[in-house]
Amino acid sequence: MIKKFLLGLGLIGLTLLGPATSARATQILAFGQIGNDQTVTGTASTTATTASTSICATNVPITVTAIDGSLSGSTPFTASLTLNATSTSSATSFVLSGVTFVSQEYAGTFSVTNGSTNILSGTFQDAVFGAGTGLTLTVSNAAPGEFATFTSDVISQLGNPHAISLSFVNVVPTVSVVSSGDGSVSTLGSFTSAIAGNFSATPEPAAIATVLSGLPVLAFGLYRHRRKQS
Repeated sequence: MIKKFLLGLGLIGLTLLGPATSARATQILAFGQIGNDQTVTGTASTTATTASTSICATNVPITVTAIDGSLSGSTPFTASLTLNATSTSSATSFVLSGVTFVSQEYAGTFSVTNGSTNILSGTFQDAVFGAGTGLTLTVSNAAPGEFATFTSDVISQLGNPHAISLSFVNVVPTVSVVSSGDGSVSTLGSFTSAIAGNFSATPEPAAIATVLSGLPVLAFGLYRHRRKQS
């Protein structure tokens, strides 16, 4: 009898968790830059044996066009974006139909604030990729070798995995690579651009977690009750 009961509990758990593996990420914030100014600066630095690039944007005026949480009814509203990232690998590139595509890994931090309120901030590590006048940085900590962490004063659903997609648009000059003096290391060439992006997360099924957390207690209580009757 006990074995059948425990098996039943397992089936209940599987039923409750069934769709979880196909859970969809929820967009928790999307933004666009106010105006078309070149607010992002990529700065390449090279020596005889090294080459690296930093990408920075400081207090960029943005419009938050979508947000999940207590401010969801307030969009659109203005905020400020700060981004700091540094290359962590040598750039790789290839030419296709005369266009140079570049990929390079970066690690950094970001914050979206409104006054003293942390709308969304975090850390990330992944690659920047692009060509011509456009670059993208996409991150998902569901993928090996990538990570993104989120914190917020106003967004409550920050479950895992986290994902980031940042678009660097109107890149000037066009995407290129530069190398160290000895040619052993390459990095993304200096540039300026505008920026837009969105962030998403897969909320934890809180209600299901609450139910499942009580199953072991229920099982133990019924087990003891059954023993007393036998």
